[in-house]
Amino acid sequence: MNFIKGQYEEIHFFCRGGFGNTLKMTAIAFVVLAMIGFAGGLAFPDIAAGFIERFTAQVRQSGIIESDGTVHMMALLANNVRASFYTLIYGFLPFIYLPALALGLNSILLGALATYYAHTGISFAYFLVGTFPHGIFELPALMISIALGLYLCTKITQRLQQKVHGILFPAIHNAMRMMLFVCLPLLLIASLVEAYITPLLLKLF
Repeated sequence: MNFIKGQYEEIHFFCRGGFGNTLKMTAIAFVVLAMIGFAGGLAFPDIAAGFIERFTAQVRQSGIIESDGTVHMMALLANNVRASFYTLIYGFLPFIYLPALALGLNSILLGALATYYAHTGISFAYFLVGTFPHGIFELPALMISIALGLYLCTKITQRLQQKVHGILFPAIHNAMRMMLFVCLPLLLIASLVEAYITPLLLKLF
């Protein structure tokens, strides 16, 4: 227990430092881009529908969701964990800030998804019930992993441009600690909710 407590104390200290600002800006950008995705979906419904349908097809091909709508919890968890770690790993590429691509795609997709439900005549409440019970855990994990990737990219770029020593190992160590003790628990809870609770809620509609 002392070990776990110590890890979360270090996470708290890390978030109060430079990473806190990166996470805050990532969250703001996510909301703004989601609003852009929503506006774009309203203005160009056919493009939004095609985008959503391709995404849905990819999810079905991944084996996460069966044709009857059954969600495989472990497959979903593995997919989300893999995507989060990929986003983090992208941060090891200096200068190009590749995790920003994941930020843009996921936020715009979420905004467009809301308009897709509206255009197909499905209740917006259905969208909320289908998205936010697990989204309150999954979205923070996603934003944290993106912010960690951006944070690492910044530190690596600083190391190369400014020859700043002693910043890479602490940055990588703190990023991995955040992934293991914050993102993974959030993704586990999100997968459990999406697989077992969300389907029950959707049956009410």
